[in-house]
Amino acid sequence: MTPYPPSLSSVDDAAAAVPQDDPHPLSGFGLVFQLSQRSGQLQFTQASESAQMVCGLSAQALLRSSSAFVGRLHAADQADFQASLQASALHGEPWNWEGRILTEGEVKWINIRAAVKRLDAAQVQWNGIMINISHARRRESDLRDMAAHMERAREQERARLARDMHDELGQLLTALKMDISLLRRRLGPDDAQLNSMTSLVDAATAAGRRVAAQLRPAVLDLGLTEGLLWLAEEFTKRYDIPVVHQLDAAGELDDLTAIQIFRIAQEAFTNIARHAQAKSVRLSVSRTPGLIALDLVDDGLGFTPDTQSSAPSFGLRGMRERAHLLGGTLDCASVPNHGTTIRLRVPCAERHEDDAPDAPGRRALR
Repeated sequence: MTPYPPSLSSVDDAAAAVPQDDPHPLSGFGLVFQLSQRSGQLQFTQASESAQMVCGLSAQALLRSSSAFVGRLHAADQADFQASLQASALHGEPWNWEGRILTEGEVKWINIRAAVKRLDAAQVQWNGIMINISHARRRESDLRDMAAHMERAREQERARLARDMHDELGQLLTALKMDISLLRRRLGPDDAQLNSMTSLVDAATAAGRRVAAQLRPAVLDLGLTEGLLWLAEEFTKRYDIPVVHQLDAAGELDDLTAIQIFRIAQEAFTNIARHAQAKSVRLSVSRTPGLIALDLVDDGLGFTPDTQSSAPSFGLRGMRERAHLLGGTLDCASVPNHGTTIRLRVPCAERHEDDAPDAPGRRALR
């Protein structure tokens, strides 16, 4: 995407910034426009001829009426469009917005970047460009689908390893313990070496169960809420840090959504144990129509924005990537010596009684 210099003050300046060896400079650069707002009314005052290619409207149509353009914006994006536009006018900051526009036979993604200038008390003017970013959005969607596929494959492999460790290793250790019991009958119950072997087998069994649970907790098959409750209890048991929890029923979720939310909470608990030096943690989960919300709050050391953006902070980055994979958001707010708050919001489709059964491999988790 070609960056738009915010110092450009007119459409002519924007056009002049296009490389001159391009035989169709404006069509390659995007729609160059000038937009004015007076007393709340929008009006395109200049528009390049590439308007038809970018937004499906001719330059003449844009100049006649801005409502023709606004009316083509996707209904779900119109409120955000107006909010970003008015925020730019109010604060005098460059306008940068992405959203969908309905053209003939297709939905396009566009990016608008513009410098803002207040002409008088009642009029604001934007000079900028509008670029069709549909191709980039499609590539992003494809990459997200690939990431989701790889994550499903990874979780299936974790589940297989957990089963193998629980079943095969468990059987071997049980057989070994039975052999030790037979030896104890011959050598006596007080044989020190046999007692040591028994302790080692018990430790190996506990370690196997712990690793298998980390790979894929069996309790997660009972649902996300039960999995998070188990996670909180294990955290308290291991680190002696109390977790106050309020877990509403998460409802039916597809396997990927439930597992990713669980992994985000798991990583958050790991970060608290490693870095926060917290004395207590609060975990809450709630579900409203179309949305699952998870909040995790600790009273630990917190961190500064510089710490958050540092190169080693892969834990937080991984949590954000998991949230992005689900089409959700993850926010992290922290104040030094006053703890950290993780806020996860994930959209989820409502399941109705007449919905089709889950496809193979898409087990519904409650």
